[in-house]
Amino acid sequence: MKNPVLSVVIPSWNSESQMKQNLSYVYKAASRAGAEIVVVDDASKFDSSWAYLKTQVGSLRAYRNSKNLGFSATVNRGVKLAKGRIVILLNTDVRPSVDCFVNCLQVFKDNDVFAVGFNSGEAWMGGEWKEGLFHHFKVEPTKKEKDLSPSLWASGGQAAFDKQKWLALGGMNLLYKPFYWEDTDLGYSAWKRGFKVVWSPKCRVVHDHQKSVIANNFTKEFVLETAQRNQFLFVWKNISDPAYLMNHILKIPSFLIHYPRPFINALFKLPEVLRQRALHKKYWVRSDREILQLWER
Repeated sequence: MKNPVLSVVIPSWNSESQMKQNLSYVYKAASRAGAEIVVVDDASKFDSSWAYLKTQVGSLRAYRNSKNLGFSATVNRGVKLAKGRIVILLNTDVRPSVDCFVNCLQVFKDNDVFAVGFNSGEAWMGGEWKEGLFHHFKVEPTKKEKDLSPSLWASGGQAAFDKQKWLALGGMNLLYKPFYWEDTDLGYSAWKRGFKVVWSPKCRVVHDHQKSVIANNFTKEFVLETAQRNQFLFVWKNISDPAYLMNHILKIPSFLIHYPRPFINALFKLPEVLRQRALHKKYWVRSDREILQLWER
């Protein structure tokens, strides 16, 4: 496929069973939309993922990392390899409806749209400032939604993105490696630059979260501490409201008591955080309060 408008990018790591279950659904949705499929295997070694992918050549383009790079770097590589101007990111545990990809293309007729989150029955995401930290939460619909809704971010496992805007934003940020908050950071960066992130009820998928690679390969303690560390990194990189920052600084003694290891681990990354903050700051056109007003409760 020489010049597809749409590319489907799937990062894979020890995901043989999920791909065998779900790729047939991806093929149908991609065929309906005239999309190419790109799968990047992140040096799987606990199953036969790569051997299975080689049997699918012809239906997709498969690539393999020479060593394990983690979710963000693998996704970024897949996006760069994609030929389409719109890139759909799917986890291996996601099954799209047959018209999902076609429907998402309609949303990008609005040139300000950066990303479209898909409907897995979990609604969309909002953000708020509370107790010295930035928090995100699910926005549960009060009625059957028929229209697009603003979302804090679009999940890196079930969403479509404007490739040109993705590259301008820098893609998934390796600062948060190995996982969590990278898609939140990407969505928030888009909002601060004046782009839009929306959730579409018409882009339906099934997401089998219980089969998550993260849950199956990392301890609960490591996952929690990684998420807490990355929450600090997000604030230091993105938040510019003076009152929010002062509130955060005053809470540092409490953070050191309740989250000592995540906070100290975040401090080791402070020089890189400040470098990135300076790089992105010159493009900010929306304030934190202006963005968070979208989900005031």
